[in-house]
Amino acid sequence: MFEGIRKSISTILNGNLIHSNPRIEDGNILVERIMNHGVPLYLNFSFETLKKNTLSFVSSMKIGESAPEYKYSFSCKNPNIYSSAYACIVLSMFGELDKLSAKEKKSWVQYFNCFQSDKDGLFYDKSLENEHYNDSDWWGARHLALHLTNSFAALGDKPQHLFYFLRDYYDKNILVSWLDNQNWLGKFSHENDIDNKIMNIAAMLQYQRDFWQDEKAGRAISFIQSYLKEKINPRTGLWGGFDINDQNELSRMIQFAYHLFPMYFYDSIEIGSKEKIIDYALRTQNIYGGFGVQLNSSACEDMDSIDVLIRFSKMTPHRSKEVDIALKKAFIWVLANQNDDGGYVFKRNEPMCYGHSQMSSGKNESAMFPTWFRTLSIARLSNHFGIADFNIVKVPGY
Repeated sequence: MFEGIRKSISTILNGNLIHSNPRIEDGNILVERIMNHGVPLYLNFSFETLKKNTLSFVSSMKIGESAPEYKYSFSCKNPNIYSSAYACIVLSMFGELDKLSAKEKKSWVQYFNCFQSDKDGLFYDKSLENEHYNDSDWWGARHLALHLTNSFAALGDKPQHLFYFLRDYYDKNILVSWLDNQNWLGKFSHENDIDNKIMNIAAMLQYQRDFWQDEKAGRAISFIQSYLKEKINPRTGLWGGFDINDQNELSRMIQFAYHLFPMYFYDSIEIGSKEKIIDYALRTQNIYGGFGVQLNSSACEDMDSIDVLIRFSKMTPHRSKEVDIALKKAFIWVLANQNDDGGYVFKRNEPMCYGHSQMSSGKNESAMFPTWFRTLSIARLSNHFGIADFNIVKVPGY
C-alpha cells in the first residue's frame, strides 16, 4: 500500500517530494510526515472525515458548557476571545453555525460584545494584555477586530459599537502622512508589518462602509486603494523593491502583497500584471510543497501564496496546469501539518508563541490559530478543485 501511495503521489509531484533536507536537521521526519499523513489524507480526501477530526480538536479546547469560551492549546490554561474567534470561524467554514438556534448564536454575539470598548470599538480581553496588544498588527487589538468581523457576519449580527478608532483615518491628510512615511520602492522587513496594519485598517473601513453604511469610511478606503495602486512597482506588478532572485525577499514580497490584495478583491477592483504575479508566487514553492524558504513552511507562508495563486488563476489561464500542480503539492503539505488530534501546527517541529503566553504551543502541538488558518487554506484549495464546498463568509479581508 505504501509503495502504491508513493507511486501515485510521485506523478503529482513530478518526483520532487522525496528529498533529504540539508538545512533542517529533522528533514527526513518531514518527509515521513508527508508520506504517512499528508499523502493518504490527500488521496482519500473526505470532507466529513476532515470536519469530524478538526472539530474534535476545536471542541477539546472549549472551557465549560455554557459560554463559548475556548483556550488556545493544551499547554494553555485560560480561555480568551482570540481563541473563541478562531473557533467560531472554523465552525462557520464547516457549516456548523447554521445548525445553531437563534439563542445559541446570540450567546456567541453577547460573549464577543462583552469585550468591546465603547470608546474605540476595539476588543479587550484582560487575559491577553501585554506590550504588543495595542501596538502590533500581526497580532493584537486591530488584528483581532478584523477576525471578529468574520465571526459576527457568520453569526448574522454586528458588534454593538462602531469601530470608532477608524475616524482617525477619515482625514485625507492623516492618510497621506501615514502612507507617505513608507518607501514604496524599498524593501519591507518582517519587522515592519505595515502590510498587516494596512490590511486591518482597510478591511475594517470596508466593513464599516458596508455593514454600518458609513460614507466617510467609504471615501477613506477609496483613497487608500487609489494611493496604493499607484505605488505598485511596474517591474514586478507588486509592492516594494525586493530582489526577486533572493528567495527570502521573494517570499516576503508575496506575503506583503497578500495582505494588500484583499481590499481590491473584495471590491472587485482590477489588478494588473496577473501573469507576473503568478510567476512570482509559483517561485516561492519549495520541494515539499509548502511556500517557505525553510522546508517546514508556516501556515502564513503557505496561505499567502496559495491564496494569490487561486485568486489570480481565476482571472487568467496563464500557466494553469503548473498552478494546479503546485496547488496539489500544497494541499498535501497543508494536510501533513494536521496532528492526530485533528488540530494543526503553525510550523512542523517548532514551538510557537503567538503574541502572548496564553496563545502559545509546544513543538508539534496543535493550536487554534494554525487550525483556523490551515483550515482556511484547505477550504480555498477544496473549493478551487471542486472536491468540497466549504462555507467562506463574504466579508472584508477574506
